[in-house]
Amino acid sequence: MNIEKPSFEETPQEQKAPSTRKEKGFGGVSEKDFSFEAPDVLKTLRFPEGTKIEYIGNATSDFQAEPLLFDDKGRPMVFSDWEMELAKKIKGKSSKIVGEPGAVADLPNFRKFKEDYVRRSAELGENMFRFSLDFARLCPGVGEFNEQLMADYVKTLALARAHNLEPMLAIYHWPMPKYLLTLDQEDNIKVGGWENPDVAKHFRFYVENVVRYLSDEDKVRAVLKSQGFTKDAQDQFLAEGLVRYFLSINEPTSILFPGYLAGAFPPFKKGDIFAFKKVLSELVNAHDIAYNEIKTGKLKSRSGEPQVGVGHNWVYFDGVLGKVLDAITNRGITKKFERTGAHSDFLGLQYYFRMTVPRFSRRGKSYGDHPDFGDIYPPGILPLLKNMNQQYPQKDIFVTEFGFSDRKDARRPYWIMETVRYILEAKKQGVPIKGMLLWSLVNNFEWARGMEQKFGLFDERELKEPLKPSSAGELRSWEAWAAVARAIHQPSDENVAALQKIYENSKAQFSAGSQEKKI
Repeated sequence: MNIEKPSFEETPQEQKAPSTRKEKGFGGVSEKDFSFEAPDVLKTLRFPEGTKIEYIGNATSDFQAEPLLFDDKGRPMVFSDWEMELAKKIKGKSSKIVGEPGAVADLPNFRKFKEDYVRRSAELGENMFRFSLDFARLCPGVGEFNEQLMADYVKTLALARAHNLEPMLAIYHWPMPKYLLTLDQEDNIKVGGWENPDVAKHFRFYVENVVRYLSDEDKVRAVLKSQGFTKDAQDQFLAEGLVRYFLSINEPTSILFPGYLAGAFPPFKKGDIFAFKKVLSELVNAHDIAYNEIKTGKLKSRSGEPQVGVGHNWVYFDGVLGKVLDAITNRGITKKFERTGAHSDFLGLQYYFRMTVPRFSRRGKSYGDHPDFGDIYPPGILPLLKNMNQQYPQKDIFVTEFGFSDRKDARRPYWIMETVRYILEAKKQGVPIKGMLLWSLVNNFEWARGMEQKFGLFDERELKEPLKPSSAGELRSWEAWAAVARAIHQPSDENVAALQKIYENSKAQFSAGSQEKKI
């Protein structure tokens, strides 16, 4: 995800007092009167098979779950632009990454804990697990493809399938191979990888090899056999295919705006409109390459053929200028990728916060006086889902990311419940929502923010501990998310009543925290 605030967003300290305008959903029901047990909400939860929300899961990326790999001598290996920046930080050099230099012990390690990630996801009642491949690590040199690492990714896919989790695999989630960069004498990036005139050729080589490996039954079977899968399980996975859903590009706007206008992400350019336009064109081309390779390859899928989409990061723009900004960023960038709608099978919506232009604001309710990141506004996801559906009515929509940074994990349960409430409202109003994925299961490396932001339901150290409520009686976010999963998958009276109780507890906990801040 992108957690860089745009420069014209108000900081939490600058926020105006919330207005008295009520945020409403479900037939005009205010937050005070809303209940998951209300008849129209129950009806939405109990839509017939094929029309209800099918998938509940979490999302992470390979680099963020393990930002550093080490060689056999314990030295960091640098394959990409982001690893270059992290290496600078660790050496105490000037870096865009915040936090203390050398805090390697705090960095997550996905390969060490991946079985725990998958097991914990299943324990929560999830049925989808989204993670990514790493372009730079899989293609460490020109014309090279790391089949040993690809086999490791296949192990994760098989592990997810064995736990009844549908994998969603992101092809590209930001790190760019170092050999595509142009560097100055101090190893600063002069020209980014997406500006390289040969980037399309290298990206095609990468995707071709990924698809070729996943469709090679001998190689996949060898990996499955090495992991102890029975002959029957091997045959089943090979017949059905390991992956049904692919994301070609994760958050194009988060590559473009922070990288080429704000100077916050590699290649750290500011106001370079020319490069912005060129990179946008290359990203669209990369999506087309991935879409065509995946669709025309020999990949098998239980749905007939694999499904491919883009993870679009949309912001809710508040105020008079909101529609203009929405048309330029949300709708405008998405249209470049989707065009007539024939270039994808589904749409991914990723939503985190509201953005306000102060002078023209008609600001609604505040959902946190001092959130750890961004202006959190759960109702904003409703108009975004409706707008996306209006633009491409023939497409299913996945909420491929939503989430909240909360170091104390005290307010996040309420934010989760409120966001789910508005996702259900969108579903009730006819938006074809296929699934929703929370960012993230575990605290991970949040790009320029390093390990400062805590989006995870868990810390890695908690993964080996049994799931149990807090001894202090506080409601944890994982409890709220598990209740959502149970009620979505099995909306019995008992599960929905439990969801409603969690919702009420989350509101009380949120309100108590807000009162403490005022005292």
